[in-house]
Amino acid sequence: MQLAVNISLANILTLISQMSLNEIEQVKNKIVEKELYFKRFKKDKIENIMDDFQKEDYSDDFLKDLEDGLKKSSIYNED
Repeated sequence: MQLAVNISLANILTLISQMSLNEIEQVKNKIVEKELYFKRFKKDKIENIMDDFQKEDYSDDFLKDLEDGLKKSSIYNED
């Protein structure tokens, strides 16, 4: 079983500040081992996203809003 909790950045930093250097090193090693750092978001083509949503029978109005929103989103306007 996996437990998901929401912890603020401030709480994480407080916890880290209470750790020994050895414990911090162990956390760092686990982050590297599990590749939890700086993963670049892999964006799909807008057409592929729209195809997936169309298969789920969303309304035309919703699909139009979704496509317009994706085209205006920062993730698709970087480059």
